[in-house]
Amino acid sequence: MLFITDKESLLNKIKTVEKITVMRGIQPVLANILFEAEDNKIKLSATDLDLSIITKTTASVKEEGKITLPARKIFEIVSKLPDKPIEFSLNPDNNVVTIKCGNTKFDLIGISAEEFPKIIQKENELTDEDSISVEADTLIKTIKNTAFAVASFDNRNVISGVFFKIEDDKIEMAATDGNRLAKYSHKIANADNKTAKIVIPAKTLNEFMRVSSIIVEDKVKVKVVNSRLILKTNSYMIISKLVSGEYPQYNQLIPKEMSNTVKVDKNELYGAIDRVSCLINERTNLIKFILRDGKMYLKADTPDSGTSEDVIETDYTGDEFKIAFNYKLIFDFLKTIECDKFTMGINGSQSAAVFKPVSNEDYVYLAMPMKI
Repeated sequence: MLFITDKESLLNKIKTVEKITVMRGIQPVLANILFEAEDNKIKLSATDLDLSIITKTTASVKEEGKITLPARKIFEIVSKLPDKPIEFSLNPDNNVVTIKCGNTKFDLIGISAEEFPKIIQKENELTDEDSISVEADTLIKTIKNTAFAVASFDNRNVISGVFFKIEDDKIEMAATDGNRLAKYSHKIANADNKTAKIVIPAKTLNEFMRVSSIIVEDKVKVKVVNSRLILKTNSYMIISKLVSGEYPQYNQLIPKEMSNTVKVDKNELYGAIDRVSCLINERTNLIKFILRDGKMYLKADTPDSGTSEDVIETDYTGDEFKIAFNYKLIFDFLKTIECDKFTMGINGSQSAAVFKPVSNEDYVYLAMPMKI
């Protein structure tokens, strides 16, 4: 293997894949990136066996070949090289790759590419057949508005993933951890009426968001094959195992009617919660929300530290109403929504409150209250 490439494009691609590698895995090769040189392109691949990323960059390939190199070391080396063409040459007898750039030279020991797990199981996985094309911005917005509500514990429980559905002309995602639910839907072009109903690991979606922030894409091809999800763009491909199991019937949890609805300014509530939480009981994270006379009072207390209170204006006109939440459930919602005002629907102090951005009826967020 012998190829020459430029620093910026190579470093960008290494950034894309290196975070997937496993530093302390049972298989040492999982800490490495697979480099494959052919057809004047360098393909970089990384996997942790559950999640894999593949990307490519252009290069002048003098001699085809492949090798795996330690992800952290190759990232450190390339990031510190001068902004000049970089030459990689492999000695297949000892798996040593010589890296030259200007007056700098490294001899880096790799692991044979034959030890790297096979990411692509069948060639048909690489085709666009049976895939669904989604605008990248739409997919990113849908993930952003839901994935934060997923169960944080790391296991194979179905609610550790995000439910993903494409049906008719709509994409929908939902996530819950048992105390909250976020559901977001958006119209898409789906002329062939393709459908999908799967549960995607939150880690996969977070990785897609990270990569998308590095590489700007217009379209994403979504494909499900052999119990795996493939997200494919012009620049990279993410391949992930899916979460097995039946996802909860979340639409049944959303109340059809609310006895009271309050319109609230997002920034005012965010600031009030931020201030009141200074004296929060860190064991419960509880903040009381009291509605009366067109105002919302927020109160918190800690036996050893004291109490805090703030108040904001609302359009509430009903009888005095009290409800309490783990403030982080509300904080996360406020940090996510892209609007100035939202509505808070309430039925009772022990019933789930329903939050909806005023500007987007396709987004619903539920938060379960705490006992006061």
